[in-house]
Amino acid sequence: MAKTNKSRSQFMSEEVFWDLIEETKSDDPQDQLDHLVELLSSKSVEEILGFDYRLDKFLEKSYNPNLWAAGYIVCDGMSDDSFDYFRAWLISKGKDVYESALKNPDSLINVFEKMNETDFPENEEILYAGLDAYEQVTEKEDFYDVIDSYEDDFQILEIELNWDEDDPETLKNICPKLFERYYEEPFY
Repeated sequence: MAKTNKSRSQFMSEEVFWDLIEETKSDDPQDQLDHLVELLSSKSVEEILGFDYRLDKFLEKSYNPNLWAAGYIVCDGMSDDSFDYFRAWLISKGKDVYESALKNPDSLINVFEKMNETDFPENEEILYAGLDAYEQVTEKEDFYDVIDSYEDDFQILEIELNWDEDDPETLKNICPKLFERYYEEPFY
């Protein structure tokens, strides 16, 4: 597929993205995915691509060591993939939760205290909303080829941890409330 000099950023605003997230919020990731795909399937292909772009940009923006420390504390460890799903979960909780956590990951204590023990702070499913809606609307399986044809402004993500899993004090310094509540008794 030929490259275009356009970015998918023009196809959906941040405001519309967050409105869709708010409208579909659910404690069940599959329910949220189903509702998102239903809503996105009523939109244009460009809007679906725009949603996927915004999701990827918010994932990129949340790739930081302090959020990873929060997830590590609460989940008793966190791999690279788990951190991706944790950030997707964070986005799935809406703009206010997301932005608060970026400013102060310890603010997530308020979210975790409202969750029950069957919930888990990961939402891999939301990562496939754009793909599923695109395939439903177009009946094609070339979603990633189409995405690759755009000139989007993504960075290669690298992270330098400012904490050490072998030194709990470094985690406590970043998220004292989460550490106090979940370090000895992780969320699950």
